[in-house]
Amino acid sequence: MDLDEHSDATTSFYTLDACDGGLATQIMKVLSLNGTKLQDSWKQLVSGNSNMEARLRSQGIESPESRKSIEWDDAVLLFTCSLEINSQGRPIQLGEALSKERFGRFPWGDGSATNYLIDYLRANNSSESSKKTYDGMMELIQKLDSYCIKSSIGGEKYANGLGGLTICGVLDKNEAYELRKYLSGRMWSVSADEPLDGGVRDAVKHLISILKSAERRGVGVMQRSHS
Repeated sequence: MDLDEHSDATTSFYTLDACDGGLATQIMKVLSLNGTKLQDSWKQLVSGNSNMEARLRSQGIESPESRKSIEWDDAVLLFTCSLEINSQGRPIQLGEALSKERFGRFPWGDGSATNYLIDYLRANNSSESSKKTYDGMMELIQKLDSYCIKSSIGGEKYANGLGGLTICGVLDKNEAYELRKYLSGRMWSVSADEPLDGGVRDAVKHLISILKSAERRGVGVMQRSHS
């Protein structure tokens, strides 16, 4: 099957946004708490991060140190606070238009290129060192694909944000760099039963392009989907 034959077959669109991956993980850990622990930890997090506090105030939040005072759901809160912006206050853009489009609406299944890679990437050989490197690459792809939904500090709340926002996964800047290196190497091959001719290589090419852009800007990446 050819990629272009399925170009209109998906409805979801996936975006890789520039983010502070370390901060995103901190936020998720705090938001996984309940009651007094949540309120105290949230106050401590905001009080120790002036940029985060300023970001929330710029969005009309009068008491950003109080989680109770913020009406947003956790998905919106995570996205808003960890998104990387430029000096003009605009989100940092990653990758060229073609790579964003081809990665964002992959013509198979639910439209997720990372899901496709998880299903159809294979280790290039069976040596212990190669397999270890391959496993490291797959861990990062899976983290980008679904960490926010499936990890112990995540959950379905990140799949049901306001306006259909789903935060899939996140990598910090070091992990984004490592994934780019892995994908640019030779430890992986393509499954013999891949359904789309050239699908894996196309997905890898465009993902590498976006990760290179993140590397140049010194940022992590967050994958989100929206229908």
